[in-house]
Parts: sequence; C-alpha cells; structure tokens
Amino acid sequence: MATHEDKGPGILAICSTLTALATLFVAARLYVRARILSRVGLDDWLIIASMICGYIMLGLTIAAVRSGNGRHFALLTNEQRSGAILYTIAGFCPGIFSFGIPKLAVVALLTKITNPSRKHKIFLWVMTSGCLLILFGCVIILFAQCSPARSQWDFSVKGTCWSPWILVYYAIVAGNISAAVDLYLAIYPAVVLYRLQINLKKKLALGVALGLGSVATAVAIYKSTRLPALASADFTYDTSDITIWTSIEGNSIIIAACIPTLQPLFDLVFGRRVFGSTDDKKYSGYKYGSRSGMKTPQHIELSSNMGSKAGNNSKHRKMGISDVTIAKDSQESILGSENETSVVGNSATQHGDRGTGWIQRTDDVTIAFEPKVGERKGI
Repeated sequence: MATHEDKGPGILAICSTLTALATLFVAARLYVRARILSRVGLDDWLIIASMICGYIMLGLTIAAVRSGNGRHFALLTNEQRSGAILYTIAGFCPGIFSFGIPKLAVVALLTKITNPSRKHKIFLWVMTSGCLLILFGCVIILFAQCSPARSQWDFSVKGTCWSPWILVYYAIVAGNISAAVDLYLAIYPAVVLYRLQINLKKKLALGVALGLGSVATAVAIYKSTRLPALASADFTYDTSDITIWTSIEGNSIIIAACIPTLQPLFDLVFGRRVFGSTDDKKYSGYKYGSRSGMKTPQHIELSSNMGSKAGNNSKHRKMGISDVTIAKDSQESILGSENETSVVGNSATQHGDRGTGWIQRTDDVTIAFEPKVGERKGI
C-alpha cells in the first residue's frame, strides 16, 4: 500500500469544476427565464433546488476530503476515519437528490412543449416521482443499516449492522432504474420531434438539445459498477469514485436540463435566430429585455362561429395560418418563449417583443361557407 496514494485532490478538482460549470448553465437559464422571458416556472424552481443540493454535496465532500476521504483507511487516525465516513455518507444524500430532482424539472418542461395526453402526462410524473422515492430509499438504508446509526462513524459507540451488501444491491437496482428513466426522458422528445414537419438539421439540433439526458444514463450505469465499494473495508479510498461519479451524474443532468432553455440567449449573443424555424428576416424586430406594450392576443379558437364573423361575401374562402407558435399552456415553444406570431392570409403579424422558440407549427385550415338560399336560385 503506497502512502502517497491520495485521491482527495482529484475529487475536489472534478467536483468543484463540474459544480461551477453547472452553476453557469443554471445562471444562464434563470437569466433567460427571468430577464428575457419574464417568467420563472416550476421547472426552474426544481433546477434551483437541484443546484442547492449540488452545493451542499460539494461542501460535505470538501469536509470529507479534509478529514481523509480519498486516502487509504489504514493510514488515517480514528478521528480522521470518523470524520471521513460521516461527511462522505452525509454527502451522498444531497448528491442523490441532485440527480433525482432534475428529472422532475425535465418532465415539467416536456409536458409543456410536447402536449402529451393526460394519461401520458400522469405516467411521466408518476415515473419520475417514483424514481425519486426509490433513490431516497438509498438514503434510508444508508442511515438505517446500523443501530444506532451513529455507530457507523463514531467508534466509541457500539452497534449492530446489516450486511453492507443490502445497500449495495439496492443502490445498484435504484441506479439502473434512474438510468432507465433518464433514457426514456431523452428518447421521448426525439420521437415527438420525428413526427414534426421541420427540416432534418433542426430536428437533429433539437434532438441533441433535448436528448442530452442520455449522458446521465451512461454515467448512472457506470456508477453502478462502482457501488460495491460501499462494502469495502478500505471505505475512504474505494468510495472516492462513487463520490466523483455522483457529482458527475448530478451536474450533467442539471446541465442537460438547462441547455434546451438557452436558445433566446444564443439569439441575443449571436444577434440572430440560431436555430429558428422561420426566416430570420421575418423576425428582424426581435427584441429582448423590455416590453413594447403591445397586447398579446388570446388563443385563437377555430369553430363554426367563425362563419358569421368572416362574412358571407364569398362562397368559398381559405384561411392559411402558418408559423403559429405552439399554444402556451400545453404546446408552447420548446424554450418556454411566450411571443406569439399569427399569420392570416400569409401575412405575418408579430405580437410582443419576446422571441418565439425553436419549434413552430404550420396549420392550413380551410373554411367553406354554404351559399345563401337566394344564391342557390341564382338570385
């Protein structure tokens, strides 16, 4: 056993860098939502909660490394062992929430932009909430496996413990379930995008943006291979990889959840609609930050009543409605943008000054009017 082996600096470097990077993405997301779009939603608050968990984990990880985590157990004093075990175990708790809560944020975003059926929406929420509860089971077992729980890190307290493999096996199952949920949340929007009538380049760009959660899937699967270290006699050295990969998983899914919301910021930086689904020239008046005071129209409902409003001068009339922003409540812009553009008779009118998102839908609605009784008689 080499006395110079110390994974502590590597733990701190990786966890600190990833947390700082995730912080930048979260800050950019909040700038878009609060400053550009003037709207912060449930998914944003969930991401904030996830980031707070990431900070708590980083703080506990720093304390664990200072106590000796990353070094071989046999080389530590009892005081160092006690502190390293305590802070490492405590750090796993917010670490689990840091990659469990963002799943809820992803669902909150997807249910607004993909317009799932009511049953599918319920399924998405139940799936992610259930996954979070299963992950929370790891925390329960972690502190309940010894009685009293304090005996795990306080060597002056005698206690009885379950086999550590109970936690290992449960954590492996929970980790694979988490990976499966991440994979589903990455594939589902890709399937929805495949059905949309947009060009391949934009489909791929959107698919990549919404499918970055698949990275967390790969991380979760690999991390599951490191979980047997929880039963290792060299706990402080062998669990270092778990600490690192927990941070990677949490921060990667936070970053992946933020990227699809940043398109308005890209527009602001590059001065044009980078991935816009319409002609850039049409949106040359695209503005950020302030509001022009123009009223945003209410959602348009196409019904039989439109016949009387449209007039009866023509026997047959076609209304072309193109570049219509997806409805705000369930089919809104993929980036949560609230600007609405309606085109009637192929003439564009932009309302408001906040940019539309990446996905826009084109509907052709044909409205036919029956001739009046007099017209049928040639009168």
